[in-house]
Amino acid sequence: MKVQLRAQAEELNTCVGRVQELVQAIQTSGLQISLPAPYHAPPSTSEPPCPADTE
Repeated sequence: MKVQLRAQAEELNTCVGRVQELVQAIQTSGLQISLPAPYHAPPSTSEPPCPADTE
């Protein structure tokens, strides 16, 4: 189990590194990307918050 978790952590770190490289390349190129803001419903005072896709 520990070996599997370690392998998954290494894979995640590799992906994070690649994303950081992409972000840096985009920033240095001067390219501006606008992403839509995700919609988050305001929390209800009578129910605990839950992700929108589980309703």
